[in-house]
Amino acid sequence: MPDWQELSVRGTPVQMLRDGAGPPLLFLHGAGGAGRWLAFQDRLAKDYTVYFPSHPGHGGSPAAEWIEHISDLAFHYLDLLDRLGLERVHLVGASFGGWIAGEIATMASHRLESLVLIDPVGIRVDGWIYPFLFGMDIPEIVGTIFQNPMAALALAPPDQSIDTLALQYRQGTALARVSWNPYLYNPLLRRRLGRISAPTLLCWGAHDRLAPLKPCGEAWAQEILGSRLRVFEESGHVPHLEEPEAVAEAIGEFCRLRQGAR
Repeated sequence: MPDWQELSVRGTPVQMLRDGAGPPLLFLHGAGGAGRWLAFQDRLAKDYTVYFPSHPGHGGSPAAEWIEHISDLAFHYLDLLDRLGLERVHLVGASFGGWIAGEIATMASHRLESLVLIDPVGIRVDGWIYPFLFGMDIPEIVGTIFQNPMAALALAPPDQSIDTLALQYRQGTALARVSWNPYLYNPLLRRRLGRISAPTLLCWGAHDRLAPLKPCGEAWAQEILGSRLRVFEESGHVPHLEEPEAVAEAIGEFCRLRQGAR
């Protein structure tokens, strides 16, 4: 079982899960994925020391009023690496966490052994508008995010108590602060992706309906020079939840080949 850690990063409280042994790997979760140590993280922890923090305002990490832009979260995680004494890491981000990871990589590729982005949002793609999740009911959200609806059970809230509803509201508010206007993208990020020099793997669900392989996945692959695109045929927006073993294996193989290679 992973260890819970509570630490302060430049005065911002952070709750983090940690487990495994081996080279350090920082995992940045998507919306609704805070504090859920699942089969995917368990598989990665067989070969890596997995650091899995909850974003400020998500899970057990309190909201931070100073975070007003996606770049604030990127700097927050660079500060976290300093706090942990980690000079370089493998960085893996999923969906919203992939957006943060992409921002980090444009700022500080020298801190990364490798970069893995799992169906990230975060860039403007001509001809595509991200579906408005905040206006959907739960069945619509599940249908948009998951190819296999049963996989959604991994992120289902434990109950409908006041505490659970308050947490969901807090997480939604924290997400909206950095992704509301413009919705789910930074208009400056796409043109900066060419700055990424870390070896990059893009993992994409073939049936993603939030950020489809065409045009979104192909746009990321086009902009990050030398990146590899791996498609998972049985998945929607969250292949690490729908095909955890296959995605973890692909990431492990990619990271092993690039450990210390640069």
